[in-house]
Amino acid sequence: MRRDEDLIEEINALWLPVYPFMADHVVAASGVRSGKVLDFGPFAGGIAVSLLAKNSNFHAKVVDESERVLRSAAQWAREKGCASRLAVHRAPIEAILEPDGSFDLVTLRGAFFYLTPSLLREVKRVLRPGGFGWVGGGYGPLTPNEVITPIADLSRQLNEDLGKTRITDEEGERFLSSAGLSSCARISTEGGFWIEVIG
Repeated sequence: MRRDEDLIEEINALWLPVYPFMADHVVAASGVRSGKVLDFGPFAGGIAVSLLAKNSNFHAKVVDESERVLRSAAQWAREKGCASRLAVHRAPIEAILEPDGSFDLVTLRGAFFYLTPSLLREVKRVLRPGGFGWVGGGYGPLTPNEVITPIADLSRQLNEDLGKTRITDEEGERFLSSAGLSSCARISTEGGFWIEVIG
C-alpha cells in the first residue's frame, strides 16, 4: 500500500455515511451487543464510532500508525457524543499489540491493502472466545444503494490511486489456509470481500 495520508483522510471522510450500516452488520452478524471493540488500520475509526454512537454498551479502541487517522476518529467521537468510550493508540500495523482475548469485536476495513496471514492470526488471537472479526473490504451487505451510488466513482478512483489489491475467492481460501484459520474463519462476498473470524 502507498501510504498517502491525504488520500486516506479523503476516503475515510467520504465513507462517513457508510459506517453506520457497516456497524449494524457487524452487530447482526456477530450477535455481540456489548463489550470491547478494536478498529484497526488506516481506514479505522468510522465503524468504531458508529458502534459507540448506536450502543452505549460498547467501548472501542482505534489503532493505526498515523496521528491523522487517530485525530479524525477522536473528532468523530466528539461529534457523536461518545468520546468518553473511545481510546486511540498509535502503533505499527504489522501486528496487534494487545493481550490474547482482549476484544469482543475486531474490524479491519480496507484490509487487503496491508493484510498478511500473520496479521489475520493476530485478529484471531485478540478475540475473546465467541468474539467476531470482520476483515476485508467493500460497503457491507446492509449499505443501501442510495448511500453507495453518490460516492462509488470517487471511492473507486481514490482506492485505485492508493494501489488497491483485489482478491479472488480462491486466493482468499489460500490466504485462510496459510494463516491456519480455515476451521474458524470463512469468506463472505456479501457487500464486498470479507473474512469473518470466530474467536
